[in-house]
Amino acid sequence: MRVKTVQINWHDKQPIFSVDFDHNYDNAQHGGWRFATGGGDNNVRMWRLRSPIERETDPNVPAVEFLASLNRHTAPVNVVRFSPCSSRLASAGDDGVIIIWRQVDDAHLAGRTDQLDDVTGDVETWRPAAMLRGSLADICDLAWSPDGAFVVSASVDNTARIWDARDARCVQVLADHSHYVQGVAWDPRGEFIATQGSDRSLRVYRWVAGSAREVRTGSDVAKLAASHYSMPTSEGRRQRLFHDDNLVSFFRRPSVSPDGRLLATAAGVQRAANGRNVCYVWARDQLRSEPVLRLGGLAKPVVATRWAPCELEARGETCGDAWVANAPRMMLAVASQSTVSVYDTEVAGRAVGVMDGLHYAAITDLAWTNDGSHLLIVSIDGFASVASLDHSARALPLRRAAPPPEPQSNEQPEPTVVIPAQPVPSKSGSRKRLAPTLLSTL
Repeated sequence: MRVKTVQINWHDKQPIFSVDFDHNYDNAQHGGWRFATGGGDNNVRMWRLRSPIERETDPNVPAVEFLASLNRHTAPVNVVRFSPCSSRLASAGDDGVIIIWRQVDDAHLAGRTDQLDDVTGDVETWRPAAMLRGSLADICDLAWSPDGAFVVSASVDNTARIWDARDARCVQVLADHSHYVQGVAWDPRGEFIATQGSDRSLRVYRWVAGSAREVRTGSDVAKLAASHYSMPTSEGRRQRLFHDDNLVSFFRRPSVSPDGRLLATAAGVQRAANGRNVCYVWARDQLRSEPVLRLGGLAKPVVATRWAPCELEARGETCGDAWVANAPRMMLAVASQSTVSVYDTEVAGRAVGVMDGLHYAAITDLAWTNDGSHLLIVSIDGFASVASLDHSARALPLRRAAPPPEPQSNEQPEPTVVIPAQPVPSKSGSRKRLAPTLLSTL
């Protein structure tokens, strides 16, 4: 495993809060991998990570190429996420607005002088396809449904909201948390949604709606299936599973494995000799029970988890017991505030790689390339690091849900503004999330 911190001006020296790769990017045509970052400068920026062949051919060429700057947010951007079945991008932040972006051809802008200033110097052109308004406060995290029809958002108004991405409308407000909701994940099979909040809970919702056309505003498309606060100890007591709201992080990002069998969570806490901080992992068929795995030994709390979006060829022999019987080989990255640990589901009990001291401030997010060969790590210090994994296993193709049909139109749609009729009031009183700043103590 090789790691390098890329020394470029990512977001005008402001914090980078989120990163995500476009897994539908045409690698064969363009080479490398396209990804997006969201930062404290209120911007979303597109980049291309050059392929290893490009970097080896000319070592003097930067590993990352700038593609475009997307300037519509009016406050720091906390999360960027690409649709799993198209190159549409969803971004959200402290302004409480979700913007759905899509790439357009420069030829489409011919004759429209009002659009030319924004694209000067950009390799690509991106425009808002929809703007979703209605959240009462800052949005911390987003997740797409497997078919790209819906988006779920996590907000500090103590709610998670499910949005119809095509019709630009909020279809349901999940108001079961009693404090900030700081992370969300959508099952790749489309059957459940997981949310994490600073009320020290994990909540799992069962998706009960049918197709996108059958969903109506105000209908219950998701129902609470499980809630986790604590679990019993060997002494007969119960211990809390997660850190409280004193955790110095605005993110608790869970993730679901590409086969949908495992749910990894952030901000776990335990009473153990090998460390207080832990990443709990639940099995799909035991979501109502205790976690099946504890990934401990972390010096600081976990802020983000991310599964590589692919299954890998088995090595033929395992080092210890596999995580789940008869499960494919997968890779999981767990980021604490200072360290990133990489786990292989064929290797039980320990991480196969640990990266520490990469950044001067807290890590905020992670992202994998579609073949699991590179891991991107971003931080509040305004820099990003690229880890290259030296594994020879071939990534196996995954089955993806078919995307909903795009509306037939020859014109670029204007942004759509939707405000839900009955927003849920905040339960946290006058408490307001402050924009994260660089802390020397982290």
